[in-house]
Amino acid sequence: MVIMFFSIGIDIVDIYRFKQIVDRWGERFIQRILTEQEIQYCRSKTNSIHSMAVRFAAKEAMIKSLPSSDQSGFKWLEMEVINAESGKPAVRTTGFLADKLRDKNILISLSHTDTSAVAVVILQTNLTE
Repeated sequence: MVIMFFSIGIDIVDIYRFKQIVDRWGERFIQRILTEQEIQYCRSKTNSIHSMAVRFAAKEAMIKSLPSSDQSGFKWLEMEVINAESGKPAVRTTGFLADKLRDKNILISLSHTDTSAVAVVILQTNLTE
């Protein structure tokens, strides 16, 4: 089996600006970009805004990793960042996104500081020789 990189996406979010958006639009904004499970996870954290911002960055990075023709079909709630017990993040997809990525392996890395959140998404394709 040969593993090839299909594409990569990266995004960085300014925590202060993200908090301003959340303060302005509130629950409506949060529920539009995060699944219920993501919201619950983020709210269980001391700095929930950081966890929300890094998930937003992950979804932006996912959009950037998609071919241009598929970016307009992206729905925020069809991508969910989940965490293993170890804390390692992974991605669960549904709907259109799951269909488009059914033959791809999704790798994700997340990080944040007090001021920034960053996410990298790598899509891999497994090829058989």
